[in-house]
Amino acid sequence: MELTSFLADHPEIEVFDLVLSDLNGMARGKRVKRDAIRNIVKKGMHIPFSVLALDASGETVEASELGLEIGEPDRICYPDLKTLVVCPWQNQPTAQVLFSMYDEDKQPVMIEPRNQVRQAVSLFTERGMTPVVAVELEFYLVDKERDEKGGIQPPISPKTGKREDSTQCHSMINLDDFAEFLLDVDKYCQQQGVPADTAVSEYAPGQFEINLRHGSDPLLACDHAMMLKRIIHQVAEEHGMQATFMAKPYDDKAGSGLHIHASLVDSDGNNLFAEGEAEDNKLLLHSVAGLLGTMQESTALLCPNINSYRRLQPNLYVPMFVNWGIDNRTVAVRIPAGGPASRRIEHRVAGADANPYIAMATVLYAMYDGIDKKLMPPKPQEGNTFEVDNPCLPMRLTDALTVLRGSKVFNQYFGEDFIKVYAACKEHELEKFEQTVTPKEYEFYLTSL
Repeated sequence: MELTSFLADHPEIEVFDLVLSDLNGMARGKRVKRDAIRNIVKKGMHIPFSVLALDASGETVEASELGLEIGEPDRICYPDLKTLVVCPWQNQPTAQVLFSMYDEDKQPVMIEPRNQVRQAVSLFTERGMTPVVAVELEFYLVDKERDEKGGIQPPISPKTGKREDSTQCHSMINLDDFAEFLLDVDKYCQQQGVPADTAVSEYAPGQFEINLRHGSDPLLACDHAMMLKRIIHQVAEEHGMQATFMAKPYDDKAGSGLHIHASLVDSDGNNLFAEGEAEDNKLLLHSVAGLLGTMQESTALLCPNINSYRRLQPNLYVPMFVNWGIDNRTVAVRIPAGGPASRRIEHRVAGADANPYIAMATVLYAMYDGIDKKLMPPKPQEGNTFEVDNPCLPMRLTDALTVLRGSKVFNQYFGEDFIKVYAACKEHELEKFEQTVTPKEYEFYLTSL
């Protein structure tokens, strides 16, 4: 949207939230007054470079070499006016816009996740192709009150007044129980132009999935995913609950994922995966092969936190192995059911805790690498692939980071600087966890040894 038109249409707006995604997918930025926004759109806004080197607790990771070592410099950020919307939940009339970071020569800073998606898309554009993508996000609603052991628990149903301890996937009753919450999410999505489509009750009490409609702008799709997460957090708060996008918030319940659907279209909008059968479409096969060939290397990007690896468990429809199949939910790369016109890839590895921009760039780079090298995958697998001997994904963050650091493909596409900073930030978090004595250690060892 053009700024002048937006200001004319919304004379009530007093402040603007300027939002940048850090490597964790957390919203960072500033809130500025209305009279400052024209100058920021024209000249940009300075923000510390080290905002891209924050761990999940907000601490600057000095091993990234973006902080004190180089004098904590600023970089300039410019708003993307395509993302300019009203924030309807704020008491003070507020607008929101996402922005990207550039260096002193006005070149994109490639450690910044939005710029990675732009670059990934440009590779396909150069070949006359456009990725059409959609994002699915799973999440939990939890009660603000903790249980007797201090742990999280499902919320009390606004309809029944009871706290459920079990649920059924795709249950309409569970959707009815939280209908007011879902209606408010949909209302805010409509007001912000977020193309939320389907809501599904998932495999555990308080777990839901919201799907975003597919579109031909992968960057905007990621922007919408970021906006959706902020909306869900806000609406949960308004309803006296909390929302979490942790990959595995409960020990004994299903984890939450972020699934990416992708196809490729030509300049006339024709689906290039539609020709022939799925098993014979070379472009589709090259794309699948690229995803499989980099899957172990990509795990640290798609499963970015220690908690991510709690999700990787058998019999919970969570990918653990390098494989693909047609209409098979036990595989990592799935070709969903449907006619040729809607044929697409569903990438199922990422947890809900993944940064949407990094996850999208990872999938697109891997698809492009397979196309560029004309790679071919093995035959699609059928049945329960958890019972098949396939290469396994890294099962611990430390192993996944080691594989990522050594990845020729992702050091090439993301750039060595991005991989170095990303790995340093995650290794810093890992070190913090490994230095912490957990309740389970007291339970096992305090008096038994």
